[in-house]
Amino acid sequence: MHRLDIDFHRPPAPSALGWALLLAGVAALAALLAVQWQWREEAQELQAALQQAEARLPRNAPRRAGKDDAALAAARQAIAKARLPWDGLFAALESADNEDVAVLAVAPDGPRGLVKVHAESRNLAAMLAFQRRLEQGGGLRQVTLLEHDAAGDKGGAPVRFHISAAWGGNHGHP
Repeated sequence: MHRLDIDFHRPPAPSALGWALLLAGVAALAALLAVQWQWREEAQELQAALQQAEARLPRNAPRRAGKDDAALAAARQAIAKARLPWDGLFAALESADNEDVAVLAVAPDGPRGLVKVHAESRNLAAMLAFQRRLEQGGGLRQVTLLEHDAAGDKGGAPVRFHISAAWGGNHGHP
């Protein structure tokens, strides 16, 4: 019988594939550094051009009113909407969701910190359970059922309803 020699202390010899991967990684790193350097140079050139253009502008240029003010207000409104905590709203709606309720529309009012949810449920019990889960979810406050309308006279008829809730920052609400 042959004697089995197992040596756990000797490191394995590097393979040709390992060296090839190392060289490819170094080449990719060098290429990325070259691209970054090039972009930094372009950014500096653009910054210098911007400073030259700003220097040529008249200091006390008369302000154009009307169209520019409306565009500026629209831009500010878009930025304000983008800063709203959308993740919290969607998380609250998803945590309250179940198969008996279909959310039809969500209408946020960012400046006031409110959101209206328009939904439809299979029955009144499902509607009330949905409202309770929204209240307990933590993402919305002051969850209020604004109105509901049963589609028929039967107890198990679909119900359309509207819920209002405080959402996001305080916005002056308790």
